[in-house]
Amino acid sequence: MNTKVGKRRSRYWLNSVAVCLVALIAFLIIWSDGCSSGSQNAVNSDEAATMSNSPVPPASANAVNTAAESVPTSLAGAGEYGENVYDYTKANDWNATSLKLEALRESAKDVRTDVKNQSDATDSLDEHVAALGLALAVKDRQTAMREANRVTLDVANMTTAYKLSVPVEVIRLDYYGRELEIWAEAKDAIRLQATAHEMRREWDALRSSVAAHSAAEAKKFEALVARVESARTPSDYASVATLVLNEVDNLEKLFH
Repeated sequence: MNTKVGKRRSRYWLNSVAVCLVALIAFLIIWSDGCSSGSQNAVNSDEAATMSNSPVPPASANAVNTAAESVPTSLAGAGEYGENVYDYTKANDWNATSLKLEALRESAKDVRTDVKNQSDATDSLDEHVAALGLALAVKDRQTAMREANRVTLDVANMTTAYKLSVPVEVIRLDYYGRELEIWAEAKDAIRLQATAHEMRREWDALRSSVAAHSAAEAKKFEALVARVESARTPSDYASVATLVLNEVDNLEKLFH
């Protein structure tokens, strides 16, 4: 009898211990989950704070100016004078080039004041105007043509912040047409192929707008771009470059 009672008490004691252990384990699991959740929340909070403090990419030029503003006169002038310098340098007319360089310098100086929130772009313009002056001082024709063309690209990129009658892609196609001339003369196959690739990209972005004005013009310019892409020798590129530059003038007329 006592033996049975002892066994029963021992069994009750073991059961009690088991229940306590189960309860303790459950408590530890819940406590562990709570700590883990709290830690994760803390990590998430830290990540959110870090992200909120991370540098924000600079706004595009379109975002820093109102689209209703016209292109500043100084900026338009810089683009025109840069193209003038290119043309006169190409023709070895150094006297005319010097006069246009001075006009370009004055316009670039005014651009620094007139164009807001584009400090990197104005810095780039100043650098290329300075490099152009150095090249012209020693009559380095090839370098001067490159730098003059870069000036017009800098200007084109800055104009995207303003109200434009002619899409900026048209101006960039003009730039790439001159690049074809430059690199064909230098017989630089790699640069020519890269220029052809960039020209295709600009044309693809512009094609639908041109087609809306003139399907015939869109077809004509598409054929020219395809010809650029199929060119193999510097003379091939040089001959098609002239056609591209002439046709860009017709593209501009579509939007006026």
